[in-house]
Amino acid sequence: MKSGRDSARPLRLLIAVDAFGDDHIRDLCEAAGGRAVCDRLGQDASAAEYRRAMAAADVMVGWPDPDLLAASPLRLLLLPSAGYEEYLTPELAAKDPLVVCNAGGAYSEGVAEHCVAMMLALVRHLPEYLAAMEPRRWEHLHRHRRLSGSTACVIGLGTLGSAIARRCAALGMSVVGVRKHADRHSPAVSKVFGPEDLVRAVAGADHVVGALPGGAATRGLISRDVFSAMKPGAYFCNVGRGASVDEEALVERLAGGSLAGAGLDVFAAEPLGSDSPLWSMENVIVTPHVAGYTWDYADELCEVFATNLAAHVTGEPPPDVIDVSPPAP
Repeated sequence: MKSGRDSARPLRLLIAVDAFGDDHIRDLCEAAGGRAVCDRLGQDASAAEYRRAMAAADVMVGWPDPDLLAASPLRLLLLPSAGYEEYLTPELAAKDPLVVCNAGGAYSEGVAEHCVAMMLALVRHLPEYLAAMEPRRWEHLHRHRRLSGSTACVIGLGTLGSAIARRCAALGMSVVGVRKHADRHSPAVSKVFGPEDLVRAVAGADHVVGALPGGAATRGLISRDVFSAMKPGAYFCNVGRGASVDEEALVERLAGGSLAGAGLDVFAAEPLGSDSPLWSMENVIVTPHVAGYTWDYADELCEVFATNLAAHVTGEPPPDVIDVSPPAP
């Protein structure tokens, strides 16, 4: 894949990520071969400002409106997120030579640690102990569990799911997983199931973890049937996409006591509505879609973008290219 850009002129780079500083800009310019001209745009700029800035750019780092992107001359979009559902449009799929890359690799390690932290907190009853601090209630909650010796089922074994699986295995857990291509080996995973065997995969797990990407293919995949198949006393964590979960069924299983608890960083609708029963459940941890935001996440983003940008300017396929073709109806 060639970039098609006239190599005699500088590459124009548009940065619309407020977290990036001068050091990040310098690193990206170096990745472009030292011939980049960089412009900056605030993330909250108006649509007209975005349109003008994008009209002069070859490469953009940011989250532009898909319609503005389709009308722009951009050749490479570097999305500062793992998710990209809103960019799955016929217009962008037909736009040549536009290349779109996401940045899931910049967040996976932090999200994996966040997931394991929630798992540990749940088995050690930390939410209940924290709630007991304000009334100064000294109460022993017995029957603490261990992660060691238990079984985790990780649904989705991409970059994120694989990072979670490695950590679970390191804590002495047995790990099974679910992925689209069940014949692909996954390190730290003892058995891989296909999506058609999802119910069977979760049945023996003490912990079920959602690490799925978004999109039509995964919407509602963790369904009422899946929750019903989980054994009594199991825990559920979701750090993938909220839309992949039947949230009503999850609430029912938690309220009825079938599930011992849940750790949730993503939700079907965000922000989570103030009337959601999840807020008041003692055995639930709610975090506001922040799992990937470590103190150095901007550095991680920049490293991912620099790798993709360097490949692009040399005419090689960037490693994090995504297919923006909309899913079949």
